[in-house]
Amino acid sequence: MAQRCEICGKGPQYGHHVSHSKVHTKRRFLPNLHPATVTIGGQTRKAMVCTRCLRTAARKA
Repeated sequence: MAQRCEICGKGPQYGHHVSHSKVHTKRRFLPNLHPATVTIGGQTRKAMVCTRCLRTAARKA
């Protein structure tokens, strides 16, 4: 499953784990996605949405 928000398009970001000895190893920061019922373009449907978009939608409603 693609880790991408269906409203804003937010996806994985990349960075490094940094250990105590300062060794950098690659890691991914995944968006905090949740299944939700949202209205997109006048249609209500289920979508995988990031929590930031859920909060914004709740504030607008």
